[in-house]
Amino acid sequence: MMEQFECPFSLYGRKAPNRVALTSAEKKWTYQECERLIVGTASLLKKQGVKKGDRVALLPTKEFPSPLIFFALFRLGAIACPLNTYDPLTLLPEKLDRLGAPLLLFPDGTALPKMKQITLHFSKVIHKGKPSGQTFLEKKALATYLFTSGTTGKAKIACHSLGNHYYSALGSNRYLPIGAEDRYQLSLPLYHIAGIALLFRTFLAGGAVAFSEEGITHLSLVPTQLKRLLDKETLPNYKHILLGGAPISPTLYQEARGRGLPIHPTYGMTEMSSQITSLFDESPLSMGHPLPYREIKIGTGGEIWVRGKALFQGYLDEGLPLNSEGYFETGDLGTYCPKQGLQISGRKDRLFISGGENIYPEEIERLLQSIEGITYAEVVPTPDEEFGFRPTAYIESDQGYEEEALKSYLEDFLPRFKIPIAFLASSDGFEKRRLSPKW
Repeated sequence: MMEQFECPFSLYGRKAPNRVALTSAEKKWTYQECERLIVGTASLLKKQGVKKGDRVALLPTKEFPSPLIFFALFRLGAIACPLNTYDPLTLLPEKLDRLGAPLLLFPDGTALPKMKQITLHFSKVIHKGKPSGQTFLEKKALATYLFTSGTTGKAKIACHSLGNHYYSALGSNRYLPIGAEDRYQLSLPLYHIAGIALLFRTFLAGGAVAFSEEGITHLSLVPTQLKRLLDKETLPNYKHILLGGAPISPTLYQEARGRGLPIHPTYGMTEMSSQITSLFDESPLSMGHPLPYREIKIGTGGEIWVRGKALFQGYLDEGLPLNSEGYFETGDLGTYCPKQGLQISGRKDRLFISGGENIYPEEIERLLQSIEGITYAEVVPTPDEEFGFRPTAYIESDQGYEEEALKSYLEDFLPRFKIPIAFLASSDGFEKRRLSPKW
């Protein structure tokens, strides 16, 4: 039994049948109702030929019935392969070929391109059935294939087991408890690890996933979403807010704390099934400490290494790349001490060279984001005949700024070659890089 766990819909469908599992502004679904839908959907998919180990692609929404389709696939031992709904639909045939997925499930009303794979509307597969007792899931079974955002080159496909998602959720819930009456808003997409992790955390704890803002107690946000939340005059009484996906500026962190928001800065990634470390107290700003079932180590050159039960199964067709000590090398740079927690200093692969000098953009970005009013900063290399590359900064600000004042400020902390040659608004011919939630 150690290699299995009872599906939360089976568990709470028996023990707390009237407890709410899903909620929208118009309707609520109990665990018992969801269990019936999962059983029926799994039965219908089985009749369509879906079996253990099959890869089934889907275009998930942040609405009913997307969460239930995931668990119907898990019941069959099939692998859920959620796809980015913002990518051009013309790319679907290529993605399904890469996944080796013969079936695509998609929301009603979506105009798909011509493809050789079988396609089914959500309304054609969601179906009520009759539960037949306890249902257990195998921890070792492959559960999801996720396209990673990728910093360079072709995106990889990360493979996770049910056990990876299970232990990721248990470790998070140890410090971020979710109760029967709690509501976790589905604020992040289900084609990212952060959205899937949110489902496992909530359902394993017996709480409810919410499709609307009504009655929300728990949230997962990226800094841009937090900034929008702070623009509201009145804020709900949240219990916990996980914050990750991108660096948070000290000013934004302090503003959120000052407004009484219980935010928890978090470091994570797809390869570790979401969260790795989180800050769960009011210590000075850091990424916090490793959660249960995770280990971190600062390795060669300051690179963050990770391992544990939340570590994924590897990349499709590439395997699991571990170093000689059994760690996954993240490519992130940082420091860690038990008192202050994890501090992220940059990424190895964003390094560029200017006049023979190494420049890590994150070092400059953190300083810019510490300036009051600047909510986002990104530093990129600009080709230069003399130096090879020079740094240029793109920023978002709530107020005006003087370029010379910014340069003067940075000169107190940085050598001249690291001072950006220009400071531009992010809308000035530049599309801000979309940062995928990784935690």
